[in-house]
Amino acid sequence: MKNKFCFYGAVLLLASLPAATWAQELPDNPEPASDAAGWNRVQDLANGEEITVTHGRLHSVPCRFTGATDNDLFCDSMFSGREYRFSRAEVERVRLEDKRRNMRILIGAFAAAGFIWGAATPPPAGSTAPRFLDGLAGAAAGGFVGLAVSLPAALLIPGRLVYHRPPAEHKPSASAPAAQSAPTTPLTDAGGQ
Repeated sequence: MKNKFCFYGAVLLLASLPAATWAQELPDNPEPASDAAGWNRVQDLANGEEITVTHGRLHSVPCRFTGATDNDLFCDSMFSGREYRFSRAEVERVRLEDKRRNMRILIGAFAAAGFIWGAATPPPAGSTAPRFLDGLAGAAAGGFVGLAVSLPAALLIPGRLVYHRPPAEHKPSASAPAAQSAPTTPLTDAGGQ
């Protein structure tokens, strides 16, 4: 009875894993209040945090955050040591790089489930190995499965959204002709004057 309980507990843990990881993400809908509120979140990032900046030409640049002013965002390249400076006007979106965090969560969850499964499974007949060792073997197997699952998942799950520039309001350009309106001359009675 105890073994069935532990087995079903491990299955329940694995089944609820996706819901637990999705609940930890920030919503992708930014605060609609103002551009300044979102930019303040960029300025509050810690030095050295790994971010991805999508700028005006829709190119994504992975870098390490070094600072932000009211008009600019500064970060260092993760590969070449080069410093980037992005104008606030050209920054479309800023996301945190959460690939390593997401991988650690998935590997840890699968390793915990493997430990529970290994410790709860009855040993084969004639085995004298303690259940704790079976649990460690299950944790290792679960960790490898978690690694295999987390690699593609890390590539598919985007990082948490820090800033998203609100869409610009559509304003008619100065070069576009204004709509022609009907003349506003008063109507007169042709026969009365």
